[in-house]
Amino acid sequence: KQWYQRRVAITAGEIIFGKDHPDIARNLNNLGRAFKEMGDYDGAKTKLNKSLEMKEKRYGEDHINLVPTLMNLGDLFNLTKQPHRAKDVLARGLKICEKKIGMKHPDSAKMLRLLGNSFYLMGDLATSEKLLNKSLDILEGVYEGDHPYILATRADLGACSRPVGTRVF
Repeated sequence: KQWYQRRVAITAGEIIFGKDHPDIARNLNNLGRAFKEMGDYDGAKTKLNKSLEMKEKRYGEDHINLVPTLMNLGDLFNLTKQPHRAKDVLARGLKICEKKIGMKHPDSAKMLRLLGNSFYLMGDLATSEKLLNKSLDILEGVYEGDHPYILATRADLGACSRPVGTRVF
């Protein structure tokens, strides 16, 4: 139901604001994330790619507003066992984060975590562990206690000691 409401909102927004409005790109990103969470990976990819295309056209290649869509695309590629594609997208997003918001920001930590997951899927456990530890350091400096991002990153670190292919993201 939620994805349907978002689709209706996008259509209404396109009529009111025009097809290139930044809210349309943001809503497409959110819709892509919803499709991804429902397991409709093709639908997610279509929406996320369209969102990224619109954002790049409006803001340029290295604007901070691209980061949420790059994160979602990278996560999608990890979920669909395309870690090399994920790595490229996430490395781009991490570079934007580093330049625009610094490496102590939670979005930088999220990007590091997803990138660590890509390296895990590629079998590079040492790089995965290094990136996940960096992510955890940032998150522990931002959040307190058992925040869900901290717990998820710790779980990913624990998985680095298991053989590739036995981990569930």
